Amino acid sequence: MTTTSKLIDVRPYRLKLQTPYRWSKGTQYFRGGLILRIENEGHIGWGEAALPPHVDYDPADFARECRALMAGLDPLADDFLAQLDLRECPARLRCGMSTAVLTLRAAQAGLPLATYLLADAQPTPARVPVNELIGDADPAVCAERANAAVAQGQDTVKVKCTDERELDLARIAAIRAAQPDIRIRIDPNESWPLAWAAEQLNAMDRYTIDYCEEPLPRGTPLSAYGQLRTQTRVPIALDDSIRTLRDVELAVLHKAADLFVLKAQRVGGPDKLLQIIRAASASGVGCTITSSIETSLGLYLGIHCTALTPAPMAAAGIGTARFFAENVCEPPPIVDGHMALPQTPGLGFDPQSWWDAQPRDTEQNAPVTP
Repeated sequence: MTTTSKLIDVRPYRLKLQTPYRWSKGTQYFRGGLILRIENEGHIGWGEAALPPHVDYDPADFARECRALMAGLDPLADDFLAQLDLRECPARLRCGMSTAVLTLRAAQAGLPLATYLLADAQPTPARVPVNELIGDADPAVCAERANAAVAQGQDTVKVKCTDERELDLARIAAIRAAQPDIRIRIDPNESWPLAWAAEQLNAMDRYTIDYCEEPLPRGTPLSAYGQLRTQTRVPIALDDSIRTLRDVELAVLHKAADLFVLKAQRVGGPDKLLQIIRAASASGVGCTITSSIETSLGLYLGIHCTALTPAPMAAAGIGTARFFAENVCEPPPIVDGHMALPQTPGLGFDPQSWWDAQPRDTEQNAPVTP
């Protein structure tokens, strides 16, 4: 007997950036990834899967990988996410799939995603604070970005840093001179060698840094981060190093971080992210939510994920829509330094017009045969 199961549809995207994304791993001019959609009984769930911005992987190939991992599974089944985990689904694909399924479940329950996930464990906020992201090389432009952020009510900026030590000091100095009271976060994206990381942090300390995010090369032992924290007053945040609950345990054991920076894409979806937030909170470590330059859909997910963090919420790194020349739908606006948490059931976001304009998914999975 053959039965037809509801499937998650997949559409690849490749969108042009109007502001090049400059960071320690290069400069990107396009953003690629996948939008996922599932519909059941008039309710719709949406998701996004996006590799790190510098990863060159054809979105069409990424879509084929996504479909292959879902083959034979029923996304309407209660154990769908558990079955994905048994297949060791890569985190960023799992994020897209889990977001689509969980936003569908939330829509069916008549609840916004954050409210659905929290299940009365804590109240959901009406809005979440948002920081600005600055990657420009020119110190004067960095100062202008900071001024613009303050003008729209933001009190925090995150500055992408590289191994150009003197230039970065000049950029941070320009921002501090332009905005004496703004919070400055720095993110070297694993580009600082251990040999001079503490020296650079101490040089920046005069500008009052909110925290430094994952400065040391990938693979650096967490014990080295624990040692770095003893060599500087600048708080240290771990980003790429925190992917699982086990990573939280090890970071706490080695006293490796003052806080964690979490991305739903990197940890495997909003449900996995909530588990990490709760484990971190139980260990006395705060969390900041960011995106990795996703579309408007990813930014709406970022609002819900930020709402999962306990009060007082740290400003989230989801104010990145200005980088896009084109998008899947209008991004959430920043009003008085905040984004409003959607109150409609599910994700609170509808890119249906973009979806309808895309070529039909001719490689979709065949009906499920038990």
